[in-house]
Amino acid sequence: MNQKSDSSKTLLYIFMALHVLGAAGTFILSKAAATSFANPLVLTVVRGIGCAFIFLIFTGWKIPKPDFSLREWFRLLVLGVLLVPLNQYLFLKGLELSVPGHSALIYAMTPIGVLLLSSILAGKTPSIQKFAGVFIAFSGVMIILRPWASGPQVSELRIGDLWLIAAVFCWVLYTVLASDIIRKKNALMVTSWSLILGVLVMLPMAVQPILTFDFSVVSTAGWFGLGYMIVITSSMMMILWNILLKNLTPVQVAVTTNAQPLATTLLVALGSAAGFLQGNQDLGLMFIIGMVLSLSGIMVIQKSRD
Repeated sequence: MNQKSDSSKTLLYIFMALHVLGAAGTFILSKAAATSFANPLVLTVVRGIGCAFIFLIFTGWKIPKPDFSLREWFRLLVLGVLLVPLNQYLFLKGLELSVPGHSALIYAMTPIGVLLLSSILAGKTPSIQKFAGVFIAFSGVMIILRPWASGPQVSELRIGDLWLIAAVFCWVLYTVLASDIIRKKNALMVTSWSLILGVLVMLPMAVQPILTFDFSVVSTAGWFGLGYMIVITSSMMMILWNILLKNLTPVQVAVTTNAQPLATTLLVALGSAAGFLQGNQDLGLMFIIGMVLSLSGIMVIQKSRD
């Protein structure tokens, strides 16, 4: 029995590690796609259609056919809106202006958001230690946002970061609201149909932009980034995330985001050195200080007791 339990834990750790690696690649390759497409609405919907196509192919084979009640379909619709028109669109819009390192660090705030929202929904007041952790973490974010700095490059980064913060807020809502239905239903089925419904909601407003978009201007890196987002980010990583939600609490799952800034920063540094990433990636002293503070605050929260 213990051996089976240990094996299950090992598998969950492997899933967490795969999610971290997938996320690090996402922040870098999504930047290439966002910059090349230069239209987050078109990119979001094309990405969503690709993922929906994959999920529909596997439905009835590897993914069970949907057996949701009317109330559950409504919840999936809400999750789909949070996932596609809000989270994925805001993420790509923000990343077009920001840099991979910033997006990874901002998404590392997910455990804080999940913990605070879970506490509010449960009617609990977070401890003083948790409030201190939140203050430390957001101090790090403020250092990265640099509201005191001026100039076109800093302003562009700041605007992109604010869009990313909005995307994280939607992701936190999705994580908390999805945990209940995922524990009752098949995780793959919930992932598939929440995304499909989200794409259907967004499709009417994207038809005209897609028909008039010049896809010939998209670079090879842009197409590769789109393919990565479809196969890895929106399919494999979403499935891993929901499998983890089925077996762990939302706060425990959100902890996987802690390692994302470090993994992404390492990949960005290697990519810049190899010439794959062009331009200033903003990995200077202020970013390092902000990252250390933010991750320290998150660890304070995770080690605190209610």
